Amino acid sequence: MDRLAHLDSKVFLIGLFIATFLLAWLLTAILSQSKKVAQIAKEKVKPPNKRSLGFFSTLLLFLIVATVLLIFAVTRVYVSFSSHEKVAIVECYYRPDFGENAFEVVLTQIVNGKYKEPESYIIRGQDWSLGGDILEWQSFMNVLGLKSMYRLTRLQGRYEDADDEMSQGLTAYALVEEEKSEFWEKLYDFAVKLPIIKSAHKNFVAAHPFFGDYFEIYVTPTGYTLERFEGNYKKESK
Repeated sequence: MDRLAHLDSKVFLIGLFIATFLLAWLLTAILSQSKKVAQIAKEKVKPPNKRSLGFFSTLLLFLIVATVLLIFAVTRVYVSFSSHEKVAIVECYYRPDFGENAFEVVLTQIVNGKYKEPESYIIRGQDWSLGGDILEWQSFMNVLGLKSMYRLTRLQGRYEDADDEMSQGLTAYALVEEEKSEFWEKLYDFAVKLPIIKSAHKNFVAAHPFFGDYFEIYVTPTGYTLERFEGNYKKESK
């Protein structure tokens, strides 16, 4: 199932078609062989009723098609709810020259599978936080193949204690020209009125910098998530 989750939908449909074709071919071969056996033994054994044989063939074919469709439906649901689209890479570096509780974040955004140029930011705080707008479809819309709509809008610092948040200086960087988008504001307003949308809101992930490691940021059917990896990040060839 994990391997199926990473298959392209076209590849999966082609594989499903081939599997269905092979099952149909096997059924045809079995029926053909059965007719030959019945022809040889027709003088000794009363030939089967044609209606019974036709009903059996139809029932068997129906069961095969139903099984294939069930496998497709279960796999589709699994793929829909386990999908992770990588949207950014975060690398953190220790920078003592900027003072206490300050570090550098190198952010590489990924748009439609294409890696943008890395951007460097100085973060003040004990953690970093990244996120923005997210639209969650209802479950049946995910099964139909719709992915969550998203927009990364802000990278900022964060302190562990609320008191420090109030007294210490934080940094925040806009990742888009207009963080308050008219389009997204309308989505926020109408989301609760549309039965195909589960929620439209802002969603952020945060973590300690863990200098020397890197993070991959994903968007899922329910929002943003992240995964931490040891060692320096090596850009994938695209």
